[in-house]
Amino acid sequence: MKYHQKDIVEIEFPIPGEGYKEHPAIIVSNDELQVNEGFVYLVMISSKDFAYSRDYAYQLSDEMLSFKLQKPSFVKCQLLAADVETAIIRKLGYIKEPFFSEIVDKTIESIF
Repeated sequence: MKYHQKDIVEIEFPIPGEGYKEHPAIIVSNDELQVNEGFVYLVMISSKDFAYSRDYAYQLSDEMLSFKLQKPSFVKCQLLAADVETAIIRKLGYIKEPFFSEIVDKTIESIF
């Protein structure tokens, strides 16, 4: 298994109404799911700050991550996707605690 929960990866993410676009995303599913089922759940990261979706966004900063962002970015907690590990283009780094847990909570709140 190459990837783990909390990893930030680059993937062709399905965008509602636009098809697929390359985006960074955080793996939110646990490692056991990937081992047993062969897929991961991810939430998309975007540099676009859309006013209509701010209620679902979680702003990132460099100290939350194991790498530096190229521009201000947001986790789009309402945009959850499942994909297979082989669809991942590359690993960019990972997100630190407690920020990961806050994103999971925000994702649950946004979707359910």
